[in-house]
Amino acid sequence: MTQNYFLYLPDNRLCSAWGCTAISSGHTKILPHSIYPPIRHPDDHHFDWKRGRILQAYQVIFIAEGRGLFEFGRRGRRQPVEAGSIVLLFPGVWHRFAPDPELGWTENWIECRSTAFDFARTAGLIDPAHSVLPSSPDFAAVFEKIHSLAVEEGLANQPLLSTLGLQLLALLSQQRELASAAPADRLVERARVILMERCTQRVSVEDVAQELGVSYSYFRRVFRERTGVSAKQHLVSLRIRRAQDIFANTDKSIKEVAGLLGFSSAFHLSSQFQLLVGCSPSEYKRRTSCGE
Repeated sequence: MTQNYFLYLPDNRLCSAWGCTAISSGHTKILPHSIYPPIRHPDDHHFDWKRGRILQAYQVIFIAEGRGLFEFGRRGRRQPVEAGSIVLLFPGVWHRFAPDPELGWTENWIECRSTAFDFARTAGLIDPAHSVLPSSPDFAAVFEKIHSLAVEEGLANQPLLSTLGLQLLALLSQQRELASAAPADRLVERARVILMERCTQRVSVEDVAQELGVSYSYFRRVFRERTGVSAKQHLVSLRIRRAQDIFANTDKSIKEVAGLLGFSSAFHLSSQFQLLVGCSPSEYKRRTSCGE
């Protein structure tokens, strides 16, 4: 069980090079009828309810237990915060929050200066207008790692903490994309996963459409609209990439690889390989064996 702690860290050139520097983290269990926030943080992080606060970095807060209230923006927009929520704070955005005095809450956080978060904000993957978000077991698992590293030796583990900040960003971005994706987009993504997993099997795109519960004509149309290529072309390209791996790392013949990857013949594999890679399988095998 994580004990209450907080950690503040300096800027780090190594971490900034990959777009995220963790500068604080913590875990606090706020008991019912307690003073909030506890008076122990630096002046630029402490706040009272009347004044609120503006940070100069991103902060991801995971509320594991209890509930409370979050208010943000120039108009003081309010949102309830339930157990299992993520509260995402943005640099330069006024905010204030507090647990329900009758219940308290358990808060976990990491704060990052991050060009990666900046990019995600510009791309619309995270949005100050949607600062209270649902979490998942994945978020809790990441915070467990954060607390373990921070309590063990926070400064020495700052690079690892920073990469966990990026992992939280990936979860937040993925969550937003899935929530906003149209049904056709989700269908195509599921199809791409199936084709990638089974490209070494004798699977057909007609089989995939049937498995996804849609007509082949509809599947063929939306796949091309979303990806710019047909599902059959996509499957061929997956198989050719797998063929490159096999040719580069084994002594299998073109005929053997053709049979392994579901091509009708060695000639069919060779012609598609030439088209997509720009050389014949034999030439490719020669180049990779020579280290070219």
